[in-house]
Amino acid sequence: MFECPVCFTETLDVKPYETWPPPPGLVLQPPYEKYLGRPSYEVCRRCGFEFGNDDNPGTAPPSTFEEYRAEWEAEGSPWFDWRTAPD
Repeated sequence: MFECPVCFTETLDVKPYETWPPPPGLVLQPPYEKYLGRPSYEVCRRCGFEFGNDDNPGTAPPSTFEEYRAEWEAEGSPWFDWRTAPD
């Protein structure tokens, strides 16, 4: 399992990007694949961030990990996939 860089829980089955973790001192800005290589497109079961989608322009403006986390926390930090939430 890999830790999600948005919610910091170990819910990812694969690395979120080809190069993970990022090299020390690297300042990241979306789209992250520009710096980290191919995204996994996995959706975090805890927060719902989709690597390669939520950080890329397309259907909506891209979100940084920090922006997405702030919005998710403002909504009460719900489990995205309730089937995997602890009892």
